[in-house]
Amino acid sequence: MRLALLAAAVVLSACGTTTTNAYLAAGAEPLCAANGAALGVVAVLPETAWRADQKEPALRVAMAERAIARAFQKLSCGSLAAPGGVRAFERWSDRPEEETLRALAGAGVETVVLLRIEELTPRIGVTFSLPLLWTGASEADFRIRVIHLPSRTVRLDARIQRATGGPFQLRPPEWAEKELERALERVVVGA
Repeated sequence: MRLALLAAAVVLSACGTTTTNAYLAAGAEPLCAANGAALGVVAVLPETAWRADQKEPALRVAMAERAIARAFQKLSCGSLAAPGGVRAFERWSDRPEEETLRALAGAGVETVVLLRIEELTPRIGVTFSLPLLWTGASEADFRIRVIHLPSRTVRLDARIQRATGGPFQLRPPEWAEKELERALERVVVGA
């Protein structure tokens, strides 16, 4: 009984930290910086690139859809009104990029956001030392590429990894949704 109470106290008192890594290949974040240019009509094209053994991909797509919708609601420097908006998940990378960009530009879209989700998951690690130690984290890992269509200028090309967790934490998969939302908010508005 005492051991169970001690274990519960350790789990409940464990602190988590948030780490965000941004690997910028081009451009700068946030998209809606105070001195940044307006994006005009924006289309967000999400897709996934899960690992082969990804568990519950449909659940993760649903989590990503909600997180993306909430994060892009805060877009103050562009419009998601038709013909823009957050599109359904598709395999956008299967098509030639220029073909997709040309079709969107022809429809009246000014900025396209190509968003590839690669991880949206909890992570756990265990060491078999004395005392037994485990760490857990919620993780969102994605690549984002933002292209201004009239000029074909790349406004942002980045890989973003965000994780929250720490020792003695067990985190359900649903918490990764908030990690994605917060990471996207940082990219969009700098939150």
